[in-house]
Amino acid sequence: MKKYSIEDLFSASVIHSMLDEQKGVLVGYSGGADSSALLHIMKEICDERGLYLRALHVHHGIRGDEADRDAEFCRKTCERLGIDFTLEAADIPALARERGQGIEETAREFRYDAFVKAVKSDSRLTCIATAHNADDNAETVIFNLTRGCGTSGLCGIPPMRIISGIPVIRPLLYAAKRDIIGYLNENGTEYIFDSTNADTAYTRNYIRHEIVPRLERVNPSFLDSVRRMTRSLSEDADYLDLAVERFISENVTDGRIDVSLLAKIERAISSRVVCRMFSAVSEKTLERIHVDAVLSLADAKRDGASVSLPGGVRAMIERGCLYFTDEAETEPISFEYTLHEGVNRFEYPDFAVFVSKSGDCRADLQKDNETLQNIYKLSIHTILSSDKIKHMLSVRSRRDGDAYVFGGMTRKLKKLYNDRGYSKEKRCRTPIFCDADGIVWVPEFSVADRVKPEGDGIKIIYYYNGD
Repeated sequence: MKKYSIEDLFSASVIHSMLDEQKGVLVGYSGGADSSALLHIMKEICDERGLYLRALHVHHGIRGDEADRDAEFCRKTCERLGIDFTLEAADIPALARERGQGIEETAREFRYDAFVKAVKSDSRLTCIATAHNADDNAETVIFNLTRGCGTSGLCGIPPMRIISGIPVIRPLLYAAKRDIIGYLNENGTEYIFDSTNADTAYTRNYIRHEIVPRLERVNPSFLDSVRRMTRSLSEDADYLDLAVERFISENVTDGRIDVSLLAKIERAISSRVVCRMFSAVSEKTLERIHVDAVLSLADAKRDGASVSLPGGVRAMIERGCLYFTDEAETEPISFEYTLHEGVNRFEYPDFAVFVSKSGDCRADLQKDNETLQNIYKLSIHTILSSDKIKHMLSVRSRRDGDAYVFGGMTRKLKKLYNDRGYSKEKRCRTPIFCDADGIVWVPEFSVADRVKPEGDGIKIIYYYNGD
């Protein structure tokens, strides 16, 4: 009969020296098989090493009486073992609706927030231990694969990681679920069963109960194969991460990088640079589609261009540099330029204005017009009455309260933009054409009544890239 040793189940902890230099461990304790094994083994190890141990149970507000039973089971177990116990409760379904997220994602975020809060509020604690095992790792790899992941996704669950400055360790990561159950049965250790674990409506449960068993029919050692693959890929990823760290330390200043530098390096590095810079402002994870969007943004080198990313983050190009910022804190683009006859080209934001007398067809002006059409995807033109323009023409960014008269009515820009469904970026980038008396034209709308063309006119063409 097989004997299940602590060393076998805790091999990941030994290999990665997870408990070295730790003073106290917070165990995420659900009462299920995995976390029960983790808690009991950690109790023995912490007693041997003189480490402080505490358990935290999260009541998700999902399973009614069954969830209450789980919380009470965990409390009594910790009381019997002499382990300090903390209960955190939340209405996860309500929180998920509030955040516009799935229940699984919301529950995970809440758990880790609770773990971090507990460690930061207790000086005796220095790390968080979770009960992820080899089965969980394989499920994560399969899940990431279905979403179109890169190398990092195929690396699976990291044995150790840092969240909000706190180490998170997974001592059971190389142990199979069946061995964990064997250890519990052999030692007569009680644990509880979460009924939602059998519900294949949850993605991970479907992978666990439907996909993994079929893959084990192809290869009975599937879990070991995944473990070997993830460790091998993690070593490759570690090497690339070192190269990325060197590149960032040499080329990123105040969270900004010259986009021309990104274009010169290998895609394997530039994509990781994007992810690393993003991680400095968000705990979300970028998928490949997001990384490609940012790199395309950088390749275009168009000042003022931006793209929205998960977690309310926006990637921006400004003065030739890429950076990431909280969308809620994004300052509007501010600019003001005087126009002269002929070509007016501006870099911030990137657009051009061509000004000429409406009847002027000189060859050099025609050539300039053709050149601009090759640079910019879109253009809008209008004609203003040259006799009615007061002093110089100029372009500027929008301002609070902007309004002008056309069609016999005063129109507020805010309402015009709302009616057209303008994005925040387009509102900031669209130039407002003015003379000394105020607004004369806004692209995609009519000219002001006071400068409607009568007799001699001035032709204006606005060139830009965008929606």
